[in-house]
Amino acid sequence: MIFLTKNFSKENLKKDRKVLGKAWNKTYNSYFGNIQNINYFIEKALPLLPKKTKLKILYPCSAAGLLGEELVKALAKKGIGSGLTLVEISKEHLNQNKNPKTKKNAVDVLAFQTKEKFGAIIMRSSLDYFPTRKIQVKLLSKISRLLEHSGIFINQMAVMPSEEERKLADKIYNSNKKIGKRHFQLPKEIKELYENSGFCNVRKIGDASKLVITEKEHSERYALGRKEIQKIRNLILKIPAKKRPSIKTTKKGYALEFAFPIFTASKKP
Repeated sequence: MIFLTKNFSKENLKKDRKVLGKAWNKTYNSYFGNIQNINYFIEKALPLLPKKTKLKILYPCSAAGLLGEELVKALAKKGIGSGLTLVEISKEHLNQNKNPKTKKNAVDVLAFQTKEKFGAIIMRSSLDYFPTRKIQVKLLSKISRLLEHSGIFINQMAVMPSEEERKLADKIYNSNKKIGKRHFQLPKEIKELYENSGFCNVRKIGDASKLVITEKEHSERYALGRKEIQKIRNLILKIPAKKRPSIKTTKKGYALEFAFPIFTASKKP
């Protein structure tokens, strides 16, 4: 997954060095490689895709592109041809994709240049890696410019249900140099964020399964030690439990529960 400005991309790549390439699909108990999670996204996306004999699909922040490849297969079963373009800063991720027909671009999405327009753009669990609202608007604005006027953008994003919990989740990530900065979404802000980025017809089309991240998953991904885990736990304990039902402390650490709604939008005329 990718991010930018002030070298966020390169910094986050360093922090993700343990899970680049082949290891990525096993991250967070294989959430992103789980075929049921992938099929749910595809099930919601298929009825909304433009009816074309050849659909061009862009997948920014793609890792190895597994979600995109499965979408291409699902379209083929319906007799719809498609071409997939991946944009991913990690060469280790892209090297895992062995499909010679898939276009692969090892570049930060904000630096990606092309004259092509795409009928469908998909993204999953990447928006929060762009750690401020300003950068997120910059990213989404670029995506809207890459979209055909009749095209569709389908995005699954990590969401916290309340302002208190979002602030705490952001603080947890932003306070830990091993993990890296994040900025998560609030349900009530998504429509405005999209509309400020050149989109219209913003609506939720589904709720993917929730992702629960504990200190164990963070330790496996980022090599957190007991001091880092305790620091995060102490941050959580400063907020009364009733104000943070999605962020809990445990005997050994903590558990963060993220909702994963899927939104669709089209380009403003």
